[in-house]
Amino acid sequence: MSRGRPSEQVERLDKWVMDTTDYDGSRSIIKFDRSKSANGPYSWESIPPKGFRQSKPKIDQRLYNSNCPTVVVFKTSNRSNAKTKMKVINKNIDYVLSAKKIPGIPAIAEWLEVGVGESFINKYKQKYNLA
Repeated sequence: MSRGRPSEQVERLDKWVMDTTDYDGSRSIIKFDRSKSANGPYSWESIPPKGFRQSKPKIDQRLYNSNCPTVVVFKTSNRSNAKTKMKVINKNIDYVLSAKKIPGIPAIAEWLEVGVGESFINKYKQKYNLA
């Protein structure tokens, strides 16, 4: 005969969801399913509070290497007879790709190719017959 309180039948769940709200208003939804993942959650969703804005990362404009300019080949518009031009920019490629406006390239321009390094200048001149 055993001593103490008799044990209860404990029901073991195979699927359950944890929905938590943090003190700042952010919400987390964590989903568990033993058939998908036996050791932990299979899905984790974080919902930021209302009005939350993530800060934009600051991208450095300096070149990675002193002899690696960024070369952009573009058409002045999306028309078939638009003139093809090339622009050599002495800034970081991350900055060039994320910038809203680059001096010398129109806002409606269609970018054809982007390369990093002086070798792309001659390569693109030959490919697009640029002088």
